[in-house]
Amino acid sequence: MSIFDGLKTKKAIETILLSSDNAAPEFKEAVAKIKTTGPSTIPKLIAALEYGHNVDTFESLLVSFVSNKTLPQFVEALGSDNGNVVTTVARVLGRARGMTISNLIPAFKDPRVSKAALVQILTQHRESLDSHALFELIDTIDKDQRQTLFRFLQSVSNEQMVSEMLARVKHADPAVRQLMARMLGRVHQSGARDALETLVTDEHKAVRLAALESLSRLQVPLNVEPLCKLLRDPDLTIQSKAIETLAQLNDPDTIKYLIDILQDDSEYVRRAAVEVLNEIASEESIKDLLNALRDSDWWVRVRAADALGSIGGPKVVDAVLTLMQEGDEFLRRTAVEILNTTEDDRAFDQLRMALRDDDWWVRERAADALAAMKDERAVPDLVKMLVAHPDTHQVVCRALSALVGRSAVDSIVRELNEGDHLDAARALASARAELPSSTGISAADEATRVMRLSGDEQGQIKTRSSEAAQRDSATTMVGSPAEVGEDVIDLSGRGTVPPYVDPSNLQPGDVLADRYKIIKHIGEGAFGIVVLVEDMMVSEQIILKFLSPRFISDENMIRRFTHELRYARKITHPNVIRIYDFVTFGKTYAISMEYFPSYSLASELAHGPMKDLRQALNIIKDICRGMKVAHRANVIHRDLKPANILLDDQNVLKIVDFGLAAAASHTDSRVTRSGVLVGTPTYMSPEQARGLPIDLRTDIYSLGIIMYEMFVGRPPYIGGDSMAILFKHVEGNPTPPRELNPNISAAVEAMILKAMSVDRDKRYQSFDELYAAVEELEQTEATH
Repeated sequence: MSIFDGLKTKKAIETILLSSDNAAPEFKEAVAKIKTTGPSTIPKLIAALEYGHNVDTFESLLVSFVSNKTLPQFVEALGSDNGNVVTTVARVLGRARGMTISNLIPAFKDPRVSKAALVQILTQHRESLDSHALFELIDTIDKDQRQTLFRFLQSVSNEQMVSEMLARVKHADPAVRQLMARMLGRVHQSGARDALETLVTDEHKAVRLAALESLSRLQVPLNVEPLCKLLRDPDLTIQSKAIETLAQLNDPDTIKYLIDILQDDSEYVRRAAVEVLNEIASEESIKDLLNALRDSDWWVRVRAADALGSIGGPKVVDAVLTLMQEGDEFLRRTAVEILNTTEDDRAFDQLRMALRDDDWWVRERAADALAAMKDERAVPDLVKMLVAHPDTHQVVCRALSALVGRSAVDSIVRELNEGDHLDAARALASARAELPSSTGISAADEATRVMRLSGDEQGQIKTRSSEAAQRDSATTMVGSPAEVGEDVIDLSGRGTVPPYVDPSNLQPGDVLADRYKIIKHIGEGAFGIVVLVEDMMVSEQIILKFLSPRFISDENMIRRFTHELRYARKITHPNVIRIYDFVTFGKTYAISMEYFPSYSLASELAHGPMKDLRQALNIIKDICRGMKVAHRANVIHRDLKPANILLDDQNVLKIVDFGLAAAASHTDSRVTRSGVLVGTPTYMSPEQARGLPIDLRTDIYSLGIIMYEMFVGRPPYIGGDSMAILFKHVEGNPTPPRELNPNISAAVEAMILKAMSVDRDKRYQSFDELYAAVEELEQTEATH
């Protein structure tokens, strides 16, 4: 460009910058002059972008000058310190069609170039990209820029890139294998499936998880065998995802692979198999499974029955109840064993019928199960069983004593005498005289159960020595087995364990039951003291949540504490704290659970409202993800609040303390039988406050209150005593969030107020619906 032309160009650009009328003759002349001058004006046009005036005109001019020859000038501009320049040049290159887009790929290596702008441009030209050049960049790009490239590759992956992906599934770098696993999830081909099935066995858990997540999204037939093998994965997140994926597939072939899983030595692996069965079980599948176990060793059958009974859900129980009517003695025996470890009330009528079964084992184990259910309606049927089979006197006596008390057994003896059932009366009186002071299940009883399940009738234990009785009595748990549950791990006999362990007195370095080494106290809640320990058996840090000493003698409180295990351990999801076991130390109870170094959302909100909208919405989505899984298991949290939402430094979120949760079929809403308020008044739903039956929408209301606090900086109802706050929930007249924080949008306010509507029919009806609303809100906010 000559000096003269340069001056003209400068003047033309100044005219455009200063003009407020694009239709003015001088404006049009200036535009025409620049067009005539051509690409030599590019540097000056780019410089003019810094002023931010008439940008559209400059943008259109620059688009017309883009070519492979001029491209380096535009790439250099992408490294400008001026945001207007970078943004506009990105739009220019996104619109331009006069260049080979793959010539931009090397710009990933230039540290000066805005990678966000580069990704924006390449995305707009995704159909014209040279995928080979992109993938070759993986091994040459600087590590600082790698993640940007990885995210971009994942966003543009398509079926035309399959060969490039497959060529790298065995890459030496696990980060690359993880990327390939994620990308293959967008390719609905059998080749992608086969590669992912290989990657789910990778030595790195991040690769396995990415491969599993991609497999779950593929729209091609999947092989369930490799997915079932993941139920043995040592990483609980992967195990949980495998459970979820198998449940979604609901493939009939799953059962034959679960047979092997259900026989695993690990209790956690067996539980994982049952959790899959909870979703896919049918009468035929459970029947096939039990038949497959028929020839297994007796301890395998015992463990399988315990697992199916202790955490089997409604589908498993329905199938087992049907099997109680089978002609096959083995199936009926196994079914009644399973029912002995379930607390499902639907088993009651079937167990009463089983007292008339032709098989002595089924009859006696049905009596044991009915005793554990604590339902006095079983008494007449037990007496009829005794009359028909006087040799069952010990079993019947123990059951009657558990149901109506020892003194009532004497009255039944008298009634039998008066009814001329002399053999039954004498047998019952004999058993009554030998009845030990404790009605807990003894070691001999448990040995008998094992022998019965093994089919070894010669191993039946008919008598107990006084020494054995004393030993059993010393380890009897507080409350009956029905109250505490047969899935309790009793560690009383390991190491030196006093009758009561006061967790508040435990010191770092103390060891419980030769297994749990105390590290430190974490805190104390309304129901329990929380301690961080090392499980020396597996060299892993876990949490022990102890029932506070003042509650040990309260059987109602013990039942509430066991709820956390019985219901929460059915919930397996990355956004929910994983519950492991319920353990006893003497007469002290604790729940073992996942250790998650974190801080609570409550501590985050103590500093005021959340200013990062994206972060806040991500938190809400993660809560929805975790609660969706809980609600699918028919579990209501009942006490969802910021203190029960945990976050770590990587923004991973987990919901904790399902200790107040109950199955939706048990809808007692506000006060427990111990007189304890269920829930926190600040976050309690109107139906809880009024003592009405609750349902899954109760938790949605609580999340609505949490959202209000997240965006406003305080809950909607504060001040006064607890009852005053409860009344405010019932009235439902919160200050509109935007009056307290004008920075939030009307859409955010509408979402909050809908979630916390007093009328539950006007709330979001599920966490799926709320999750969808958050995603829609994200898209809406992103365009503003």
